[in-house]
Amino acid sequence: MRIREAISIAVGALGATVLTLAGPVAAPGAAAVPPPPPPRNQLTVDDTGRIAPDGTITLTGSYRCRLPGGLPAGTVLVAANVIQGGHAQGIGSSRATCDGRRHPWRNTARPYHSAFRPGPARSDGTLMQFRKNKSGILLPHFLAVAPEHDIVLVTRP
Repeated sequence: MRIREAISIAVGALGATVLTLAGPVAAPGAAAVPPPPPPRNQLTVDDTGRIAPDGTITLTGSYRCRLPGGLPAGTVLVAANVIQGGHAQGIGSSRATCDGRRHPWRNTARPYHSAFRPGPARSDGTLMQFRKNKSGILLPHFLAVAPEHDIVLVTRP
């Protein structure tokens, strides 16, 4: 092998390594692709809720949240409601962990009204953080909302 060929191979290999390490290159005049945004705060309420013989209702779903940098964590809660036959009831709340990952949630409560029965219903939910304002009063800050939608209440096995 001639020295010129050996140098050409070495320079080609070095160039390929540099390009691989540098990542994709935008065409001249094209804007660089920005990194993906952090995950948005999200909340879901499952389409099926459970109702026990004593009337206790359990709603489930998932959430994902990340607090903006610099904000104190405070208390973050998942709250859910069920609506059926003209009656609306909050179904408890549970603490949330805002680390950017998806987590399941489960809220259970025995409604004040015994009017809830297995069958069609509606539900919604909120993911909220309680933070102190400048006066030191705790106020809710809504991070995500699961809009009201149709669900089915089924008898818990």
